[in-house]
Amino acid sequence: MANLELDDLEQLVAFEELGSFSKVARRFFVSTPTVTRAMARVEEGFGAALFDRDGNRATLSETGRVAVESARRVLREAASAVAEVQEFERGLTIINVASCAPAPLWELLPMLSRLYPGMSVTSCVRDTLGVEATLADGACDVAVLPYRPDAAQAPLSRRLLDEHLQLCVRSDHPLAGRESVALADLNGFNFLLGSDLGFWNRIVRDGLPASRFLVQDDSFSLTELIRTSSLPCFTTDVSLASRYRSIGEDRACVPIADPEVNVTFWLAGRDEEKVGRLFR
Repeated sequence: MANLELDDLEQLVAFEELGSFSKVARRFFVSTPTVTRAMARVEEGFGAALFDRDGNRATLSETGRVAVESARRVLREAASAVAEVQEFERGLTIINVASCAPAPLWELLPMLSRLYPGMSVTSCVRDTLGVEATLADGACDVAVLPYRPDAAQAPLSRRLLDEHLQLCVRSDHPLAGRESVALADLNGFNFLLGSDLGFWNRIVRDGLPASRFLVQDDSFSLTELIRTSSLPCFTTDVSLASRYRSIGEDRACVPIADPEVNVTFWLAGRDEEKVGRLFR
């Protein structure tokens, strides 16, 4: 199939659907003679007559229908080749981060920008299983997990930060004066909750099966409810230190003692050449 142009093959495929050179011309915003010349080039490239012509009318011959299937295959392969090259190029210029919680990104993203000033950084927050799957299939360059990964899961790893969940209640709440609380103490209370929490969402819901949650997708709406509502919510020591969200002056924060809500986050990576500096 020498000297075949992809544009010409697209017009051949369109002819099978539309049935006339004039309709193909309208779809591609060209003249009918332009399509006629393109089909002549396609026939020359295949080295075979592809149309049965009867005066001004042309229909695909049996050979022409075979040529259309071949053209479709060539177009698919061309599109796949372009996508593969573009994906490779993105891999050279973009660092993809998947985190099991929001707070690690507050430290990690500025760190990546400093270490890789010429790269773009994208990030997402998923539950732990989602982050593990993203790391396993190579869809992320760096993952944040709530445990230390083994070498088979990630050849590169390092400790990132610790985070401790806290109860956030109005100052007049019965639990406000406690030095610490357990999840069992909280089970049955209703809570305000953000939606983009990663693995924290499952930790809280599993730990408080008798509680109900007023979930807010919008961060501004959640902040306003925390400031004006009497409902308890959650925060962390990292969030408080970074002033991530205003909780108002009339709220008290009480550490939660359960070990599963006191977490060490680990960085995990698979490609030393690309993100190795992050692990040194």
